[in-house]
Amino acid sequence: MQHLRTTFDIPDRATLERLLHRAQHLKRRRAERRLSPTLSGRVVGMLFEKASTRTRPSVEAGVALLGGATVVLHARDAHALGEEHEPLRDAARVLGTYVDALVARMRSHVDLEELARHARVPVVNGQSELDHPCQVVTDLFTVFERKERPFETRWAYVGEARGTANGLVALAALTGIELALALPEADGLDPVALARARSAGAKVVVVADPIAAVRGAGVVSTDAWASPGALEQGARATRLAALARFQVNDELLGHAADDVLVLHPLPARRGQEITDDALEGMRSVAFQQAGNRLCVQQALLEWLLGVPAEAS
Repeated sequence: MQHLRTTFDIPDRATLERLLHRAQHLKRRRAERRLSPTLSGRVVGMLFEKASTRTRPSVEAGVALLGGATVVLHARDAHALGEEHEPLRDAARVLGTYVDALVARMRSHVDLEELARHARVPVVNGQSELDHPCQVVTDLFTVFERKERPFETRWAYVGEARGTANGLVALAALTGIELALALPEADGLDPVALARARSAGAKVVVVADPIAAVRGAGVVSTDAWASPGALEQGARATRLAALARFQVNDELLGHAADDVLVLHPLPARRGQEITDDALEGMRSVAFQQAGNRLCVQQALLEWLLGVPAEAS
């Protein structure tokens, strides 16, 4: 059973390139209003323990545009999530009889793995603390649309080590891209992902200096800072001050390549991890990136569900 629990579940670069080309085709066909119903008769279940303002609507819209249907469960609806009600493994086995695939945003990646073990249908990680593979493939697709040699472009990630950072490490192993991560704490990365990538020959470096990371980079990516929001006011101010030099702003971007692309998965906390000028500037593709979630997830679901390659 093929799942997409982490970016490493994509088996090789050839598969990834096929997904990119398929997403490009689907995006073009949608613009022409000529999409074929490749998911007709398929039902995609969505299980969300956390809020979503991009993943859920982009999956729902994408599946509908391909002729499929969706069923959405939130934690308040599911009632069965947790040993105090019904074990997740039991709920997974039942859900797997109703749907052809599950897109899940769980509070714990361990729970996502449990879901994949028992659902008996493909499970897609709709974001966990460990990875956000749909977003990571979308990031690459956004660059793929705009760079003549996307796999030869140097990438930099600046900020806290969120799931997207772990996914970019896996992406470096899959594609051979050169990746520099500027992190306030290097141990925030998943050590298993980092070791796996390096054993595959990935060109990944972790530094504490954002300027060193972005110097000459053709892509600069960041994500919202998670830790300040969990702190009390005094500690929050201290944490924000410590993170300030990891902000993506015009001064930092001045050290990148002239044709740098700025990525952000959104939502953005403007004035924290990224400034208004950087997010709204000519180098930013953050909002196009968000729009690309739809066609990329369509391509991923087709792949996981075994839609024939010749499908139009």
